[in-house]
Amino acid sequence: MHISSESLADFEEQIYIAIEMYHDQIKWLSQGNRKVFGVVNGSRVGVLVDTSDFNCSTERLADLQRELLTLIEEQLRFKNQLYLLSYGSEVSSLWDKPLDISPLRLRECYAWVMQLGACGGCDLLQALQRALTHSQLDTLLIILAARPDQTMDVICDYLALNRMPSVHAVAYNCSSPAAIETVKRMAAVSGGRYHLFSAALGVLDSSTDVDLLWAEIKAARDVLTQIQNMRQGRLGDTAVTVESEISVGLDSLALSDFSPVSPALGAPLCFRPAGPVPQTSSEWLKTHGLKAQKLDLYQLLARNAYSPQETFVPILGKTVSATVHERVMVQFEWHDGTVKNLHVDLPSLQKYQKRLMGAVHLFERRVEWLNGTASQQIWGTVCEQRVQVLLDMSGMNTHYQLHIQHALRILLQEQRANKHSFNVIVFGSDVKSWQEKMVPSTHENLQAVWQWIQTLECFGGRDTLAALRRALEEEPQEEAALTHGVYLLTTGMPDQHMVSVTAYVSERCGAANLNLHVCLFTGEEDTVRCPPPRHATRAETAHALRGLAHAGNGRFLWTTETGIVESDDISALIGEMETAANYCQKCSELLDALIQKGSGRGSGETSTPSLKPQAWTRKAKLPSPRPTTLSLARLESRLAQNGLAWRPNSSKAEIPAVQSADFSTPAGPSKPADQRRTIVSQSVFFLEDGNLGAVFKKYPKPKSVRKSINTIKLPKHEDICSTKQWLRRFGIKNLKLDLHKLISGPECCHHNKLVPSVQKRVSAKYCGIFPSVQVNGAVKHLHLTPGELKHYLSQTEKLMQRYGRRLEWLLTGSRRMFGSVLEKDVCVLLDVSGSMAPFLAELQKALTLLIWDQLHANSVRFNVLAYSGGVRMWQSALVESTEDLCTEAAQWLSQLSSHGTSSTLQALQTGCGLADDVGLYLVCDGSCDSSHSLILTEIETLRREKSFTVHTVALNCHDRSGSEFLKSLAHKTGGRFHQAPDNTDTTLIRKLLSDPCTAPLLPKFEGDDLRKLSEEIEKLRLFQKQAKAFRETILESRNLEGT
Repeated sequence: MHISSESLADFEEQIYIAIEMYHDQIKWLSQGNRKVFGVVNGSRVGVLVDTSDFNCSTERLADLQRELLTLIEEQLRFKNQLYLLSYGSEVSSLWDKPLDISPLRLRECYAWVMQLGACGGCDLLQALQRALTHSQLDTLLIILAARPDQTMDVICDYLALNRMPSVHAVAYNCSSPAAIETVKRMAAVSGGRYHLFSAALGVLDSSTDVDLLWAEIKAARDVLTQIQNMRQGRLGDTAVTVESEISVGLDSLALSDFSPVSPALGAPLCFRPAGPVPQTSSEWLKTHGLKAQKLDLYQLLARNAYSPQETFVPILGKTVSATVHERVMVQFEWHDGTVKNLHVDLPSLQKYQKRLMGAVHLFERRVEWLNGTASQQIWGTVCEQRVQVLLDMSGMNTHYQLHIQHALRILLQEQRANKHSFNVIVFGSDVKSWQEKMVPSTHENLQAVWQWIQTLECFGGRDTLAALRRALEEEPQEEAALTHGVYLLTTGMPDQHMVSVTAYVSERCGAANLNLHVCLFTGEEDTVRCPPPRHATRAETAHALRGLAHAGNGRFLWTTETGIVESDDISALIGEMETAANYCQKCSELLDALIQKGSGRGSGETSTPSLKPQAWTRKAKLPSPRPTTLSLARLESRLAQNGLAWRPNSSKAEIPAVQSADFSTPAGPSKPADQRRTIVSQSVFFLEDGNLGAVFKKYPKPKSVRKSINTIKLPKHEDICSTKQWLRRFGIKNLKLDLHKLISGPECCHHNKLVPSVQKRVSAKYCGIFPSVQVNGAVKHLHLTPGELKHYLSQTEKLMQRYGRRLEWLLTGSRRMFGSVLEKDVCVLLDVSGSMAPFLAELQKALTLLIWDQLHANSVRFNVLAYSGGVRMWQSALVESTEDLCTEAAQWLSQLSSHGTSSTLQALQTGCGLADDVGLYLVCDGSCDSSHSLILTEIETLRREKSFTVHTVALNCHDRSGSEFLKSLAHKTGGRFHQAPDNTDTTLIRKLLSDPCTAPLLPKFEGDDLRKLSEEIEKLRLFQKQAKAFRETILESRNLEGT
């Protein structure tokens, strides 16, 4: 075959242009609302939105509504007709039929999106049946997030049997493999398209459109490979002759999807004018962060914050706390965990919030600037004055050679022209430097290094350590005061051991003014193109290189072909924005506490205190005449003799009518607690015999002993701990929500004493004023207001929702059968005796799930031990839970068979010798070949010598003696007993989350974690019912008083 070099070069150029066009199309598909839902085709579109409890939960609903509004604004508003339908347990549509688009109907669509809410399950089949009744639709957009109620086969069979419009199935922020597979199968059966979006990473996972483009790019690259073979003289078995070989600049045409189509890479560099002095985000935050702008919330509140004061009173024999904060202050948790009393200045707080939002907008603009140029997306901000660039040109990067060349080109054009000096080092199996030492950053040198880079090819291994030695061990020059930065661009793990590389970098960068920055680039098809080096996944590679960058006092940046995955610069800004959001939340809590404090003073639910100054509401009084010294002496003498002996006659005392408090004018300013206890209002006058008399008008008010209802704070994420430990922090008692304690103060006591004159028990006269209730067999008076009880019900409802989520978490995954794995060193003791034969297959699957779900996910060192008549160990010691070892453990478990007796004691003795503080998880049915008392005695003896914990998991244990033995074994060693419930009704858990007061009783759980949590839930439900009844009683008594 004969072909001219010009024709071959022209054809190659067209291939490069096509590849660049495909990359631009992928980038366009990954922007805006197309990243979330893809491109919606058709002119008459039906939209089916998943409104299940999972997709419309509190954490997801706001994001879903925002994305749907953006979808309508960017794509659906340009269609001819639209039909909106939501499906949960029931199906609901906005209109009865598809309607033409108009401004009025668009506003109806916006309102429909904002009123979406959780509707139970996910009845996708019913939604499809409803949509098929409208034959005029040409496109059906199906948004799915939860697993459908029907099986995947039922849905796909229905699609295959019915004529469907073009289906565009979207898996929105979906983590369910069944839902994702359903979306793909629906698209395949109907001949439509699918789209997968992950909100966790904020990137497009996969879609039909993107897959087709990647397939075209792969085919084009195969053609380029064939062109290179033709230049070498062979095309398969055919000899090829190229008449005149010329050098063209198309070999390195820009393929980066971070920039628009650029000219051939062989063109001269076009330098960008120098801008402001670049800074890292950490340096930038020193001058523009929250502390630099004096926006630290605690710094603002410190001037009005006072620590609670406690004083020991000898006459009472106890420590008394000051109560000055009860009327004019708000209690606030400080950053060190202590509680401060605050005077809240509302104008200052409002001004602070406005400044805080301005700072957040500044941080957002900084993040946009970091994504503004292509070189900053790949390299970050190059801040040093003397820069060395290390390029990974190993053989595994053959498919990415054009990306690497383009990355260096944009770096030279955009960020290197204003530097003092530079050098470029490439490495594969060998290390090559452009120059022996760094040279000035002139335009001629930059052009020269670019021409040099285009002559290199990817070849060999990845000797990263040798390249780092070449860069970090360069002899210092006269400009030692200038900052020195090394920028490493690589695609995988070094050939050397990562510990050695990190230790070397830490030693070199710690002794000199050096910064090593690591830029990791990973493609979307790494596992297809070539196996990862050293069998490391992308996440493991990123973790190792992140540690390398931090050891070198530098920054880490991870990018893919679709954008930035991780950046230390952006993470620092996001952390500052999260701090600002936390400050905003605390400001809102301060305002809520202030409002709650004002409403708590009123007798009703809506009474709010007035904030008028004291001078507007109180008239000034003239001071009383100052008594003489003689008058004061006589007064003190008389008071000492008679004052303390005087008491009012309780038999003739009358209780005045209860008057409603007027909150339109507040009381005067609060005074210190010691002054309130000592000041007495009195009137002095002269008697006929010349002595002084006194009439007491006002007595000191006693200290209030009422207990306030706190506003609780609950975590959003689950902690890996036992239920006992979790309830110590978030139990009813620790959160001070025990209703019986709130109404059991001294002011709530009901006095019923025997009166000898009438020979019967008579209640105190004030007992008729307050409503009375029975609490634990005793009569108590309700001093709580309806507003306080309403606040109590809101807090308990919030706590009930959290308990329900914790219970559902304990009943999902491997935790349902084995409970939560708490320790970092774990050995699973598996009974494979003859009695376990009927359940061995199910147990093997559950243990495989346990290995991946808890041990591998939480990086737990583990071992597996199977015992029957003897003991068999998978490994001789505890091992790390890597992917290879977890796979090997699952294979070892699948080969086990059941036979023989149960040598439980021998298994326990073997397991406790593996390590100190090891957690032993004994999985058995309670039967063993030794007596229960012997095993308990031997374990107690071993506990004196070694530290270990035994958690017992009962499987098919119907013998009461066996169950009691497993409970005793766990509790004696500080462990937990667990038994998987017979049936896990998720519908019951969802009903408990939605309406805890009317939900049926929870099933009886035998395991410690589930039992304690269910008991706490039932106790909280009892308190809720009682609080509602108490509130109705108070409101009824007030209505009777009003009539």
